[in-house]
Amino acid sequence: MDPRSLGALQPSRLSASRSFLAKMLREEWRIRRDALELDARGNGAARYTIETPAGSITYAAWLSEPQGVNRTGRIIGSSWDMIGTLIDGIASDEQIATSASELPKLYEGRAPEGTLIWMRSNQSLRLFKHVRDSLAAGQQPDAAEVKRVGYLMRNTGLDGNGTFGSVSFPAIPPGHPLALSYHAQMLSAYLMRELSVDVVEELARLDAPDTAVRLAPEVRQHIGVGNGSALGLVMFVYNRPALIHTYVSLTVEAVRHALELPIEAGDARFDQLEALLNRAIQYRALEDTEYRVFTNGKQLAADLRRIRATVRAARRGEITRLSGETALIAVHRFVSGRVSPEALSTFNTLLIELDPDFADALVQERLNFDEALDLDPRTPACEMREALLDTLGWALALPLNDAEHRDRVWYQSRAAEEPRSGPAEEVPGAHEVIPNYPSRARELLDVLDSAEAETPIGEIIAAHPSLEHVARSAVALRAMPYAIPHADPHDIDFVPVWLVRLMNACIHGLDRTEDFLNRSVLGLIYDGAPFRDELAAAHADGWWWQYRPAEVKRTEGPGEPSSPTLTPKVSAIVAPRHDAAERITMKFRELRLASGRAMQALNVPEGSWHGARDFFITAVMANTQAIAGFAAALARELDEEGNAPSWRAPVASPAAGGLIIKGHGASLHTVGHVLVHQIAAAASNSEVVVRLSDLKVDGAAAGLALALARVGIEWSPTEGDASEYRARRAEDPAAIRSLYEEAFTALLVDGIEVPAQQWWDVYYPGNAGLYPDTPLSRQHTGTVKDVYVPGQQLTRLFDPAEVENSTDPNRDTDHFIPLTTAQPASV
Repeated sequence: MDPRSLGALQPSRLSASRSFLAKMLREEWRIRRDALELDARGNGAARYTIETPAGSITYAAWLSEPQGVNRTGRIIGSSWDMIGTLIDGIASDEQIATSASELPKLYEGRAPEGTLIWMRSNQSLRLFKHVRDSLAAGQQPDAAEVKRVGYLMRNTGLDGNGTFGSVSFPAIPPGHPLALSYHAQMLSAYLMRELSVDVVEELARLDAPDTAVRLAPEVRQHIGVGNGSALGLVMFVYNRPALIHTYVSLTVEAVRHALELPIEAGDARFDQLEALLNRAIQYRALEDTEYRVFTNGKQLAADLRRIRATVRAARRGEITRLSGETALIAVHRFVSGRVSPEALSTFNTLLIELDPDFADALVQERLNFDEALDLDPRTPACEMREALLDTLGWALALPLNDAEHRDRVWYQSRAAEEPRSGPAEEVPGAHEVIPNYPSRARELLDVLDSAEAETPIGEIIAAHPSLEHVARSAVALRAMPYAIPHADPHDIDFVPVWLVRLMNACIHGLDRTEDFLNRSVLGLIYDGAPFRDELAAAHADGWWWQYRPAEVKRTEGPGEPSSPTLTPKVSAIVAPRHDAAERITMKFRELRLASGRAMQALNVPEGSWHGARDFFITAVMANTQAIAGFAAALARELDEEGNAPSWRAPVASPAAGGLIIKGHGASLHTVGHVLVHQIAAAASNSEVVVRLSDLKVDGAAAGLALALARVGIEWSPTEGDASEYRARRAEDPAAIRSLYEEAFTALLVDGIEVPAQQWWDVYYPGNAGLYPDTPLSRQHTGTVKDVYVPGQQLTRLFDPAEVENSTDPNRDTDHFIPLTTAQPASV
């Protein structure tokens, strides 16, 4: 689980884009374009229907003339050439109309019922113009240039899973065409690619109806979908451990299965493996992607040739095998350590193809994951210690940098919530979003070593709230060895790009993943994949890693592009006013994201705000008035600049027959998770009296009862005293726990409808948890090059010469070339 090894993992049949395309081909999906209406400046709309054996899906898109303001692949961009939506079933006129009006609002927009994905993309302007002009003139564009850039449109956002009111993915029923992880996003990316070709051909036709031609297949084959990723994916990796474990563990299982196949000398499957190696060697040897940190294509090809020679020896029966080894295990053992990690991972990808049905079954049957981090507060300290050593022993043993070089902070900016990372002294007060496993694991071990063996972990966490998340992780991830990368992301010398490529290549399935300044990756989705008119004759194992020659044509370029003007929208902390009758349906992911930021704004400490966020969601599940209560707490605690007083943990003291918990005037929303630990740790089979004092309930009383039910504790008020309660361990913990589980399932499937103003009064003030946009913090992004001005103070992450001499791999999407056509716009 070293980041270098994780970043070396290559796309495989289990990667999202490849598994999705295999499913689409296996089930004989068909895609029909229903409408495409454009003016000559590129304004218009399109609609497609995707027909599957299990039902239809609608893709609708709206296109705009490219603009030179706020045009960037970064999340701060607000100028998009295409916005689109993926809607389950045949979309109604009302769903289309609502999408058209709400999509441009993005964060403030609300998707209509049935929405699976909202998406955005920008043209690759120089190449797009070259292709358009060539086709209009009756000629094919320069295939070599098309191949070099690799896309006509670049993805700038695929949002779903509950964001903006879209369908939560756990709510998609089994058997649905897009029930599997990331398949809705991958269909969206595939349709972006189809649309990009349809649009450029239609614009060429509008320019010159008498001479325009369509793209020839030998040129079109070089077009994929561009995709840029950076620091946000590192945050994703560390905050979605169950997902990471599932993808990596299934890859390991598929490779192990292939290695154990009973293949002996002379077996025809050796011929299949060599053919796949030949294909991969040619693809890597002749690709022109410029890698920096990653192993370059020619070195990779050289390593693959060494693997091929070893495979040939095994085919002849001339390889030394240890007791119990298959021929392929012997090959793998021999080449391990003798070739680059990327080459070994490439070999693993090819091995999986020896039994594709096994890999496809893993995807269909096992690609699911429960991401809850459950912890019983009554767990004894001795058991907690064992779990900590089992799960996070690597973090305890990890050699750490000097303290002054472990000051990296991962945070989000008020500039459109952009993920950023840099030295803490350059962004004082920024709220950390990546768990500090090495530090917190050491702190927890020290506390456990000084505690009595039977002390409940809830009692320990109540005294040390910042250790809650690491304790939950240690228990919940104990059976997931591939959940957390074994590295210190807070080390100033940490290399983010390895984990960015883990997501891009291994999980999403991107190729030609070009890295930049150790922190961003530009790659291609569906490089070489069949287009919709080729699906009937295509094969799932035939399109990837295929060398496709491209004829070079000397063409006059479109001129020098200019950088766009970037004025990112700053996330407001004061909610606009909405009609009192307006209601919206909130989904789990939105509640989770917004409340997490809000807890940070209220200074709930790192390691504890995760629990506060989960308590708030539980409170909303129990009583929707909790949203209004939390909004009131934010209004009460935050000043006009978004600053809040220091957070204090509640203090529990023994009292006759029970417990007194003093909240220091805090909102129950911000300390409820600590109360759960305190109460559950003190509860017994007989009733315990708990008195709550100096605590503002803020509509979360029912949430405390439901949160305690989740850990098997019955909780009821004492008659005649609003501050006194009785707690005891439930006789049937599973029955009382089901109350929480049923409410959580209802949230995932249906969401929760609330007055719109109440929600926005939480969402906007919560933005105070984001760090203000400053010239120095802008350099903490994934690109750097587009914000750094020579002579300006440079972040300590880089040497000025390193930045000035670097070449940005954003091939041409982020540059702007004004449209020269005289045609007027129609919209």
